[in-house]
Amino acid sequence: MKTNILNITIALLISVMFFSCKDDVETTKVNSLEGLIKLEEGYAIGAAAKVEVWGKKNFFMGYNNLTVVLLDSINPTDTLKDAHIYFQPLMTMPQTTGMPMKHACPVENPNEMAMNGVFPGAVAFVMPSMGGAWNLGIYVHNHKNDKSATVNFEVTVDNPPTTVMSVFTSQSPDSAKLVLSLLQPQAPKVGMNDIEFTIHRKASMMEWPADSTYTIEITPEMPSMGHGSPNNVNPVHVGNGHYKGKVNFTMTGEWKINVAVKKDGTTVSKNVYFNITF
Repeated sequence: MKTNILNITIALLISVMFFSCKDDVETTKVNSLEGLIKLEEGYAIGAAAKVEVWGKKNFFMGYNNLTVVLLDSINPTDTLKDAHIYFQPLMTMPQTTGMPMKHACPVENPNEMAMNGVFPGAVAFVMPSMGGAWNLGIYVHNHKNDKSATVNFEVTVDNPPTTVMSVFTSQSPDSAKLVLSLLQPQAPKVGMNDIEFTIHRKASMMEWPADSTYTIEITPEMPSMGHGSPNNVNPVHVGNGHYKGKVNFTMTGEWKINVAVKKDGTTVSKNVYFNITF
């Protein structure tokens, strides 16, 4: 009798633990679109896919984190989780004579398998829409039906109030055009902050690959107070053109982050800096 009561008690405890764990898993389910707004939506018709583009704010000159959601165009409640997605941004600049000039910009295409149901990637727009027009093409290869198509969006790229990108010609023998983007900090605070940059190189009007062959040195200063800060960590390359380090803000206010981009120990940038105010 005692043995039966003990077995029943153990069974009840296991049941409680199982459902408790199940509830924990359900309540911690990730909402990949939290804090984002839908920027564009359309159909890649030949791929039978509805394409949604989400971001934290409207497109801007700089590194834009973009999240793509793919839905089955026949059954919109069915989220597609296996696809190849390629960003195809194109700027068209009218010329007073001759054909319009066209160029692309750096991109980071999503992985082919969705993360928590979505496809995160990035586009680094190298100029605002003023004086030209941006088209954001999104190529989709839907692995569910093995079909491909491209959806195109005419997008407006804003010039942000605070610069987060520098496009400059390298002061080096190859005179490469480089794109330096500031990604972090996005919510700066007093103390140590993560700081992150990307470097892309213009290989042609349509190709802007990530570049890992440079080094970055940062020198923060507070012009209004006439001082800098100690214990900063210069960003180092961590993969795919991303460079991560630490910046120390000793007080609130306006900070100027001076950035020296170097090649083989020689500075190839000139007067590059970013302002951060908090």
